[in-house]
Amino acid sequence: MNITIKPTRAIAGQIAAPPSKAQTHRALFTALLTRGSTTIIHPLQCDDTKATERAITALGARISGSTTLSISSTGVLRRPREIIDCGESGVTMRFVIPILSLIGYETVLKAEESLMRRPIGPLADALKQLNVSLSINGRVVTVSGGPAEGGTVTVRGDVSSQFISGLLLAGSLMKRGIKLEIVSPLESRNYVLLTIDSLRSHGVSVNVSRDFSLLEVPSGQEPKPTTHEISGDYSSASYHLCAAAITRSSLTVSNLSQTLEPDSVIVDLLPRMGVRTIVKGNSVIVDGGRLKATDVDIRESPDLGPIIAVLACYAGGGTTRITGARRLRYKESDRLASMRSELASLGAEVVETEDGLVLNGPIALRGGIAQSHSDHRIAMALSIAALGAKNELTIQGAECVNKSYPSFFEDLRSIGVEVVG
Repeated sequence: MNITIKPTRAIAGQIAAPPSKAQTHRALFTALLTRGSTTIIHPLQCDDTKATERAITALGARISGSTTLSISSTGVLRRPREIIDCGESGVTMRFVIPILSLIGYETVLKAEESLMRRPIGPLADALKQLNVSLSINGRVVTVSGGPAEGGTVTVRGDVSSQFISGLLLAGSLMKRGIKLEIVSPLESRNYVLLTIDSLRSHGVSVNVSRDFSLLEVPSGQEPKPTTHEISGDYSSASYHLCAAAITRSSLTVSNLSQTLEPDSVIVDLLPRMGVRTIVKGNSVIVDGGRLKATDVDIRESPDLGPIIAVLACYAGGGTTRITGARRLRYKESDRLASMRSELASLGAEVVETEDGLVLNGPIALRGGIAQSHSDHRIAMALSIAALGAKNELTIQGAECVNKSYPSFFEDLRSIGVEVVG
């Protein structure tokens, strides 16, 4: 699907952030591990969360409802009758693999090729310590051995926080609990804290050392049913907040409560770049001003990388350096290479480094045709880049936004952006 975005001088109004993808995934998995009925209010419905719904259903959960979900589970995992299809959802695959280690039978899952290119070695190494093995054949992953009984496991923390989250979830049902020794600095800590928060809401105790080098789920616990109310997604909201910044407009984004979500740092970053930002209750009000260059380390909030690169194109006063972005090379696309090539094709002065991007602004982007690289965050970032361009921008493969934000283009229209297609 091709989408064309017209240059837009101003946007206005109020828009509600969609529900959090990260919170929805975690609520679904903790519901699977809980005996009884768990309620999830305002879950996000997108391709990734549908993959998690397929996974927990295959493992024995029963799901009913739409805007509010009721998840019924025995808390005892069923051996899947079919191959679990994780689609392109990294969270689904990296959470469900440790959970499959609890079954004690050989189980199989599959994923799209783009997901299979992403690293999984540290998770395989961790599971080996639990007498569980992974074998990979193209798009198919086989989990065998076990059932994992728990104990002490060493795991790297600088490749993906999802490995740690998946092991903590599975550890809540392990006979000996689980103690994770993190042998390299843990990045994206807040995503792990979101997982811990979800477990604690089910009454599961999780111990965390001050420096995050040791995380423990003690044995002998049983998750209890609860209700999750999913708040707004700062990752998705960042595109609208940055749209107001680029067009120097005033916009209110609601449904943004105080949260552990790493991308909530966008609210602190925008003022550093010259944008007036007000937090009022559960809303963030942006009053766009003259953007200015700055240095940004996104080690703890890597998903913001593409949209910050777009802001940098319109920021005056010198050079914006985005650092701490090495893990962006292992997302749905190599996001550093993707953003460098697409922004450069539109006229940006951008240099790709080993762990980030260097951009000089302000630059009047040309418009034209851009590729999404089948990456939802690239497609959404380029859509916002188009608002300040000289000419309209056509984004090819824009349907990939369904991975996290199916109503993205409809929501852009609602605040005054002309979207064709």
